[in-house]
Amino acid sequence: MTNETVRVLELLKRFNEGQKVYISNLQEDELWKGKSEKTIRRDLDVIKHSFPDTFHLVKGEKGCYKAITNDLFNNLVNSPRNMSLLVQTFNIAQRSDMFKNFDISKEDRSLLESQLKESKKLYGFKNDAIETRKNSFEIYQTLERSIKYNKQIVIDYDNNGTIEEYIINPYKILLMNENFYLASEVIDQVFSFSPFRIIHIKNIKETKKTYRKNPEIINFIDTMETPFAKYQKEFRKYLIDIVVEVDAVKAKYFKLKNYFKSQKVIEKKENGNLVISYKMTQFMEIESFIKSWLPFVKVVKPIELKNKIENELREYLK
Repeated sequence: MTNETVRVLELLKRFNEGQKVYISNLQEDELWKGKSEKTIRRDLDVIKHSFPDTFHLVKGEKGCYKAITNDLFNNLVNSPRNMSLLVQTFNIAQRSDMFKNFDISKEDRSLLESQLKESKKLYGFKNDAIETRKNSFEIYQTLERSIKYNKQIVIDYDNNGTIEEYIINPYKILLMNENFYLASEVIDQVFSFSPFRIIHIKNIKETKKTYRKNPEIINFIDTMETPFAKYQKEFRKYLIDIVVEVDAVKAKYFKLKNYFKSQKVIEKKENGNLVISYKMTQFMEIESFIKSWLPFVKVVKPIELKNKIENELREYLK
């Protein structure tokens, strides 16, 4: 075995063990003593040539390399939340033809399926995305390309059984309330922004026209709470402060979980009740949520929302 072979095998061993490899440290190692940095990089290049994705440069650490090992993968999925994300992604791909996006072999896919089947004996995930129709690959592929290259598109959209045509600038694909939406700037319509449900997009026509993304719309998308968020210029000026009081019996759930990103506890009462605030673009974003917690949640303000929910309940109870 040549000296170079021994050095390369030693590097592979260290990468496989998850060690960080520093060029400066290798120059002090017995195997590389007296060797130049150029020689060490040539040893690394031998591995890179045969196994391109074996190791990567560690950002922020000069001349440092590390491999993505099985141990790192195991640590990644060693929590219910991370495993949930992995299982959901795999389930979405399995039930549609989105597997075409996965650059993995048939054998690797089979191994992954086996591992995830084993995980399902221990975990149950009930909150998978609903949008898993077949023949969706081309739709997503076109949308991804249009978003990446800022291409304006024309979509045929099923609006309650009527196919309507919209010219749009697509910004981002969103997963909200277990469904996929296309957050888009809409051209030549009364409404300038809409999250279109992707399952209702029947056809896409690509155009040669490009567009420049509006920074305010990008910001709006990042702050959206629900698919019912209403966009208007300078939208932050029009956000509605909604305050509710949660009965002590259910307060623990609101302490443990933020049901919306804007959720903020503003008062803890002596009786154990919580006063909580939200920021919404319109009542529709939060009405169903409040109704689902009745009678343990009551609206403090705005009074218009309180009256609206009370009137709807009276009408329902007639």
